[in-house]
Amino acid sequence: MKKLMNITVVMLFALPFAFIGCDKSEPAENPDVSNFGSEDQIKAELVYCGTPVVAPMVDYDQTISPATVSIGNDQTQLEIKYQLNEPGWFIYNARLFVGTEAQFAALPGINELDFDGSGTVHLSSSPPALPISSGYQSSGTTWSYVTDLSTLPDCFMVIAYMSIKNPSTGESMQIYGKSSSRSSGYYMNYCVQTCSPPPPLGGCETGYAFGEEFATCFIDIPGVNSNNWGWSNGPLTDGNYTWPIYAGAGQCNTANGTYVGTLDVNYTPPTATVTYTVFDGYVLNATHLHVGNQILPMKKNKYITAPGQFPYKHGNLNGVSTDTYNISGLSGNIYIVAHSEVCDDN
Repeated sequence: MKKLMNITVVMLFALPFAFIGCDKSEPAENPDVSNFGSEDQIKAELVYCGTPVVAPMVDYDQTISPATVSIGNDQTQLEIKYQLNEPGWFIYNARLFVGTEAQFAALPGINELDFDGSGTVHLSSSPPALPISSGYQSSGTTWSYVTDLSTLPDCFMVIAYMSIKNPSTGESMQIYGKSSSRSSGYYMNYCVQTCSPPPPLGGCETGYAFGEEFATCFIDIPGVNSNNWGWSNGPLTDGNYTWPIYAGAGQCNTANGTYVGTLDVNYTPPTATVTYTVFDGYVLNATHLHVGNQILPMKKNKYITAPGQFPYKHGNLNGVSTDTYNISGLSGNIYIVAHSEVCDDN
């Protein structure tokens, strides 16, 4: 059983003096930088259970705080997000570790580890050799990492770092989360927050996957002559995506809907694997799916929004919690429309 406890943030750790201050010597590019964990990154934000932990990210002197790091989870996934708030600056290299103390101690470049005494962590390189990395690139002002909770214990540690740049002034700086003492970094202990029981639907409802920045409501698609609500998600290049499923969100208003599960998409041409998963308390009675190069399926040169006419369908699922499609013969950018009949698990 998951440990039910308030989140305790322990901010500790001293890094070698070479880590501090502004960094003028970073390479312009680093082709060997690992992008470990990039497959776990998704393109939709989580609806958090409980309250995410948020900490400032500061320079060594702790005189400026240009960014924050937040940690939160929903029923199935953990998200760690860096948010840079200083005008004129952008994220140049974000790095992260998520795991146990033993896993951290086993990383290359870790010379000394002491969690029980002074609470110090010694790393031998600058930037630190943390395994999850954005690489050296302009990453805008936000960077997120999302991974399945099933890959983590109930409680674990997080170490965050990023290099930021200001193109106008030529300045660059390394920043870490603010520690309780003057140090240039920290680690945070995080325990998964328990989600409240899902609200009942009062029977069965229509559900659709909402791809956030990829989502277009049916009623906003030119040429659609229908009052049906739902979202077409795309265009999508090859990659991994995870989106929330909302039930009862009429007129595509998520505020009026219920977050009932997630849709996972793995698109590796020529195949897309699409998996519906609903949370405890809900079941799937049927699913209907469109995957293709058109924003919606078509019949007689007209867009179709009626789920029963979608090309792929699984009816009479009899109350399962997950359902998967493997669609082959695909190429180029694709769109996904994922409908479901979601019911209370009585």
